[in-house]
Amino acid sequence: MNIAASILLTAAVLFAQQPRQVVVASAVPDAAGDRLTITGENFGFLPFVTLNLVPLTIDAVGGNRIVAVAPTRSMPSGTYVLTVSYGPSTEETGSFQLVLGAPDSSAGHTSPAAVAASIAIAGGEPAAKVGDRIITLADVDREWQRRDPASYLGLTRQLYDNRRRVLDAMVADELLAREAAARGTTAEALLKEEIPKRIITMPESAVVSLYQSLGDLTRGATLDEMKPALRAWLERISEPEVAKMNYEVDRTPQDAALGSENAAVVLVVFGDLASASYARYAHAFTRVTEAFDGRVRLVFKHLPLLGPGSIAAAEAAQCANAQGRFWPYHDAVVLPPGAVDAARLKQAAADAGLNRAAFDSCVEQRQHQAAIKQTIDEAARYGITRAPGFLINGRLVPGPPPFLPPFDFLKRVVEEELSRQTRKP
Repeated sequence: MNIAASILLTAAVLFAQQPRQVVVASAVPDAAGDRLTITGENFGFLPFVTLNLVPLTIDAVGGNRIVAVAPTRSMPSGTYVLTVSYGPSTEETGSFQLVLGAPDSSAGHTSPAAVAASIAIAGGEPAAKVGDRIITLADVDREWQRRDPASYLGLTRQLYDNRRRVLDAMVADELLAREAAARGTTAEALLKEEIPKRIITMPESAVVSLYQSLGDLTRGATLDEMKPALRAWLERISEPEVAKMNYEVDRTPQDAALGSENAAVVLVVFGDLASASYARYAHAFTRVTEAFDGRVRLVFKHLPLLGPGSIAAAEAAQCANAQGRFWPYHDAVVLPPGAVDAARLKQAAADAGLNRAAFDSCVEQRQHQAAIKQTIDEAARYGITRAPGFLINGRLVPGPPPFLPPFDFLKRVVEEELSRQTRKP
């Protein structure tokens, strides 16, 4: 095992939660033949949908309904395997046999037209031939999905993610080359201009933590011997991706903010109040805004990912926000140790000095349910699927290094953005 692999294994954090069985009850193409309405149970807020291994783009998710883009009008008649998942396990995956047109069922054999269509869908040659029956890759994929949906979805998701990552890189490189040509320079020179040299060093605590986690993999090397390499690795893992993605971030009345409205740096945080991972960073927010003395504004948006408890916490926090007390309520929920449950949410209302009658009525009526759904959709548009997720002045921030303390990570991100601004012509 190499060092990078061991680091990933050491840094993995698993959140234990009871899987909810996904049930797909129906899938109905629309009249135009370019959308598929899927109904069922336990889809979650960020479901992953495939049709015969091909990932589908999701138009909308609400309650027990998904609308996905699927060009059914141009697909040959036959039976297709539709899969919906919100996680890798069997319980978190559901499937449905979608029948399009009138498939040829004569004598249990596949018609030549259907065989040709299956080969075209699979994108390759037949996998095997038994007598007069041709088994295509599409047939294999359907059977694999039926027998082992967890591994099927895992590989499908991996394939999709890898293709998406490479596509993003190709598009970014092309845009970079075009911008460089327009400015009369090279892509390399433009990239150096847009991404200043890393002048903010990694804190000693992160290097020591990484060294200790390696255990026997150090092969007897001392901390002093490995320190330069470990520091270089930690400083390298969040390199150019930041500058290549830029978004016009939505500003909505339900967003809560800390810091000056005229700040040079706006750090948008997508957080889950019920997440222990998010809580680690929440402790650092006030320190960050104070450390930069008016140059940083922190904007909070909800991304509840851990089930009903997360959603309840998000809606309750927005009820506090309606009274102008979001941050006191946020801190009362997140900062104390222990689980975030219904009792914690009620106690936090008292600790934050809320009008209890108005708060209780707001929570009971779920007045901010639509607003929470809006921020979940917004996070998905930016490609943020974990909490916390960060945007700095509209640029997507890569995941924090696992061994960098939250305050040091946020401080470093802000310092690099301020440094980038000073280098602009």
